[in-house]
Amino acid sequence: MGIPVDRRLDRLAGWLLPPRCVLCHGRGQWPALDLCAACEGDLPALAGCCPRCALPRATGTASHECGRCRRDPPPYARCHAPFDYDFPVDGMIQSLKYGGQLAMARVLGTLLAVSVLSVGLHLDVDVLLPVPLHPGKLAERGFNQSIEIARWTARLVRRPCAVQTLLRTRPTRPQVGLPLAERVANLHGAFTVSGSVRGKRVAVIDDVVTTGSTVREVAMALRRADASSVDIWCVARTRA
Repeated sequence: MGIPVDRRLDRLAGWLLPPRCVLCHGRGQWPALDLCAACEGDLPALAGCCPRCALPRATGTASHECGRCRRDPPPYARCHAPFDYDFPVDGMIQSLKYGGQLAMARVLGTLLAVSVLSVGLHLDVDVLLPVPLHPGKLAERGFNQSIEIARWTARLVRRPCAVQTLLRTRPTRPQVGLPLAERVANLHGAFTVSGSVRGKRVAVIDDVVTTGSTVREVAMALRRADASSVDIWCVARTRA
């Protein structure tokens, strides 16, 4: 991987504090990625998926949307996920989200940025908006994993990251384990937009997309606020 470097400070930091792989604890990739090339090569890359929802599609439809998206188009234009939510990416995300290992955000944010840069998706985006937590959940956890990932991604793709534009206006039940219909109802009306996104091309940043209920609700809020386009950039996508 060619690691994008934003500042000379990154190179200096690489000399003073060489990166260490978060998976095998060997030498990372200089100057600023705490993941070795071998472990990076073992990550479960997502391929052969619908460009609209990032779910598997039928063989022979390489450049077209899947049947699900043609029947029921989501309110976002594209969902980009470099990895399947499988070992070891699932553990990396969980160690950040539930284990408070904030150093993992730099690794995940860098991997997402490299993937976005490789296909030029950043060229169609004006601003990055991380999926928000409700203030109560934020106070309980102490950080928002989507913000931590988005800051590193934004830094490398050279786009602003607006952390106060999307707001979660009410607490919701944990989505894990809920049937799809309950997930949708649980999130209905949970997000609002503070500030103007009128005419802006937006990329919503999240750690993992599962059923897509959260990013669908976020995208609808942004479309109501007259964003010109909405993309979803996430580190991983489940195949459910």
